[in-house]
Amino acid sequence: MSTLRSRARTAAIAVPLALTGLVAATSSASAAPVKTYFDCRVGTTTGLAYSTYVDAVAPETVKRGATFDVTLDPAPITPNPAYNKVVKNVALQFKLPEGATVVSYEVADGGAAGTPKLEVDGTKAVLRAEGPYVSNTPFDLPKVTIKLQAPKTRTTLETRFGGTSHDDPGFSWTFTPVNWPSDAQLACWPDQPIALAKTVVK
Repeated sequence: MSTLRSRARTAAIAVPLALTGLVAATSSASAAPVKTYFDCRVGTTTGLAYSTYVDAVAPETVKRGATFDVTLDPAPITPNPAYNKVVKNVALQFKLPEGATVVSYEVADGGAAGTPKLEVDGTKAVLRAEGPYVSNTPFDLPKVTIKLQAPKTRTTLETRFGGTSHDDPGFSWTFTPVNWPSDAQLACWPDQPIALAKTVVK
């Protein structure tokens, strides 16, 4: 049974990651690749395990009312050719800190990933990339920089992966399976999200 479950998870997810471009930590900012675990669904199959890294940078501390940048750099993705022909409509959802105000945001040059866009609505920020991205070829979603204004009260601000369910995913894409005539949807949410970046307001 465990072997069958393992094969099912591999077939359904099939998106191995490579971690590159890590940023060294400094005294003024936190910078580390943070691994987030997801619960995923393909079709009617749920409970599929998946994880990915994001390299996050934010100041360790800021003054009340000050503006500061949070940068989020997702790890590259290589669709597995054993299960995917093409993937498209890739989306990563981030949950911005409660209490902070979004001042502005920008998306770095997407390069081979095309022209991904960031959509921000309140504390919800979704990085979308249309693709298509062919199997066995890595694509690297661009770094996003979000300028925030800290609240005027002391608190701790945390940026995490967003998503609350398979219907509100933190990571998703549409893929064309190798041995299936129509597209399928991968939808994942972080059932136990951890902070990607943390800033203390003093």
